[in-house]
Amino acid sequence: MIVIDIPWPFDLYSDAGAKKSASAQYDVMNAEQIRAIPVGQLASMDCLIYSWAAAPHLPFAVECLKAWGFEYKRFMTWRKTTAAGKVRMGAGYRVRTTGEIVFVGTLGNPKQSHVPPTIFDGIAREHSRKPDEFYDLCDKVMPHARRADVFARERRPR
Repeated sequence: MIVIDIPWPFDLYSDAGAKKSASAQYDVMNAEQIRAIPVGQLASMDCLIYSWAAAPHLPFAVECLKAWGFEYKRFMTWRKTTAAGKVRMGAGYRVRTTGEIVFVGTLGNPKQSHVPPTIFDGIAREHSRKPDEFYDLCDKVMPHARRADVFARERRPR
């Protein structure tokens, strides 16, 4: 299983959001660099990939899956919540962000022990840090799989 959280660049409408932008938190990559990431070299013959995708980059995110050797299958959505269980309302230029998308792709025919729902709740924390609830799903889907977590914002056991 591969989980990848691409360091997407974002175009800002003004300098007002610069302090909260991705590039203020970590180095971002351009489209050519992202497409060239050798993700497929981490894969076995039967591999599942979960690729986090920022809404402005959805078409390109599907293109990346193909470039890395994976076939797009479905998507899941992380509905961001607060510690109190309320939906967390984020920023947005056209719509207010309440979640993030995870593309699901395959190489070959990976065996799953569990089929997750398309929407899962998880507590939102620091910028771009993915929820523990997502990793709990990963453990259920492929409990014994070797796992690569590319560009993770935290180190996880296994």
